Amino acid sequence: MYGKFTALLKKELNIFFSMPIAYAVITVFLVLSGYFFSSITDYYAMVSLRSMNQYSKGMMDLSMMEGIFRPYFRNMVVVLILMIPLITMRLFAEEKREGTAELLFTYPVSDMAVVMAKFFSALAIFGAMLAGSLASFLILRIGTAYEILPVIAGYLGLLMIGSAFIMLGIFISSLTESQIVAAVISFGVLLFVLVIPWASGSVGPFWGAVLKSFSVVEHFDSFAKGVLDTADITYFISFFALFLFLTLRVLESKQWRG
Repeated sequence: MYGKFTALLKKELNIFFSMPIAYAVITVFLVLSGYFFSSITDYYAMVSLRSMNQYSKGMMDLSMMEGIFRPYFRNMVVVLILMIPLITMRLFAEEKREGTAELLFTYPVSDMAVVMAKFFSALAIFGAMLAGSLASFLILRIGTAYEILPVIAGYLGLLMIGSAFIMLGIFISSLTESQIVAAVISFGVLLFVLVIPWASGSVGPFWGAVLKSFSVVEHFDSFAKGVLDTADITYFISFFALFLFLTLRVLESKQWRG
């Protein structure tokens, strides 16, 4: 079974990296990542120069976290909402459009193996995006001895939120045979979960707290601050598991098997 899963994964990766969209998404992400990082860092340097003599080293490390790392990681969540639908839009929609879905499910592998092969192929693209963005932190590390753990926590948060977004995109792709429709719907759903907290101030304290509990930004913020909270980790695992479950149910339906 492992060999069959590996063969499926290699197939998906070969398809991904044979298409210009993979390189375009990675390039655009790295350009945006570099732009946000340099802009935030330049602003932080300008502000810190004005008050250089007012902070101890420990407080300076805290300021870097609040002035650079947290804004950067929060901006990256918005970028992911734009980029990930472009990665996931073809995963099942293309199979349906080209009529190869029936052939795919004649392979002696489980639906779970098929879904996870597509997930890990998309995760490979996402991993390349994150790996490339590390260059900014390595360059900053040369000139400043900042605390590395908040950066690790931030990237762990990006990995978790990206994985959850990818699985949501796979679910949406399994519902349609149009890549464009899959991308637009995925973007719309991700944007909705991003802006949920905006309504929290107008629905009362109780429902406001409920809305915030479903917000990806609220749960990601701890990672962006360099804090690992089990409640936030559980949220993203549950988010991932929900859309994995829904995707498997779609694959069992008559629209695939009939």
